[in-house]
Amino acid sequence: MGNLYSLFTDGQRRIAILIDPDKEIVASSFSNRLNALMDAAPDVFFVGGSTGTREQTTHCISMIREKTNIPTVLFPGNSEQFTDQADALLLLSLISGRNPKYLIEEQVKSAREIYRSPVEVISTGYILVDGGTATSTSRISATQPIDPSSSNLIIDTALAGTLMGHSCIYLDAGSGAKNPVSAKLIASIASFTSLLIVGGGLRNLEAIRQAHDAGANLVVIGNALEQDASLIPALKAYQENRNPYSG
Repeated sequence: MGNLYSLFTDGQRRIAILIDPDKEIVASSFSNRLNALMDAAPDVFFVGGSTGTREQTTHCISMIREKTNIPTVLFPGNSEQFTDQADALLLLSLISGRNPKYLIEEQVKSAREIYRSPVEVISTGYILVDGGTATSTSRISATQPIDPSSSNLIIDTALAGTLMGHSCIYLDAGSGAKNPVSAKLIASIASFTSLLIVGGGLRNLEAIRQAHDAGANLVVIGNALEQDASLIPALKAYQENRNPYSG
């Protein structure tokens, strides 16, 4: 495995901030926003969205690299959202759905380019969990999230993904989710997965802390930072308390 995978699985709980390149196309405004996001002391930036283009993704990664050494990881919605300027790529297979386009077809389109690039690849079983809100990911992928009450199905799906060779499982309640993935479900899947990423609906420090304590290696914050600017200094303090010797 590569450097970032080793870092993410070293036992330290970390925070990723998700940036949608489709929204970050004006350099001046993005530069200001990035300054604010860096104040939250994230461990990594995820870059990706449902509809972003290659040009937007490359532009976004380039601007991040100009301002910071914080690692960048691609979280692509399709095969076009790839650039060799990123540090790593979550090579996603949407294992909660049965649409072959997002199980394997998009991956085939970009496989040769990814293989020839220096970008670290993290094979990821991606699972949509219903967070109580309709999401663009579900609409575009033409798949339905799994009802959180079907916990055995979610666990078995994650287990199947792990047994099939995915080195990472990503549980996503979706952008703007009303309900985040439960701590009980996180703990169950963390017991057999080396790298567990959890996102969606994590609007405050308590929700972030619960996800970490349940076993999430990485929690992903996105819309919450746009809706509540006070979360940025709170995240910084949380990061400093967890990592007193960092920075």
